[in-house]
Amino acid sequence: MYRFVFRPRTRGVKCVVEHAGTWLLIRNTYGHKYWTLPGGGVKRRESPADAARREVREEVGIALRDVEPLGEYFSTRHYSKDTVYCFRARVENTDHQIDGKEILEARWFAPDAIPEERGAAVDEVLRMLETIP
Repeated sequence: MYRFVFRPRTRGVKCVVEHAGTWLLIRNTYGHKYWTLPGGGVKRRESPADAARREVREEVGIALRDVEPLGEYFSTRHYSKDTVYCFRARVENTDHQIDGKEILEARWFAPDAIPEERGAAVDEVLRMLETIP
């Protein structure tokens, strides 16, 4: 109810974790359980890049060194005014360990084989990547 009435400003992140042309997508244990990219909220005094690294580590157990900014988009989906910062990180192998409390499943997909049952954030990031040479 709070979000519906006050429409707070929030900041979030999404990260394309890439290995050999495939992306790691997750399904959360809550909500619609659509496939989406690892990510979450940006804490107070935390940079979006640091938030992307933290969220990926918490959700799928991968410690990222470098994250490349892709851009940002604005969302009002969950009754808030949310700026979502998007990043890409390349990893050497496909090893990951999901957080079983928040993450139901994680799987690697080729970008052209991402399931139709996906969150809107995936489409936002796909559009961003189309504009990057």
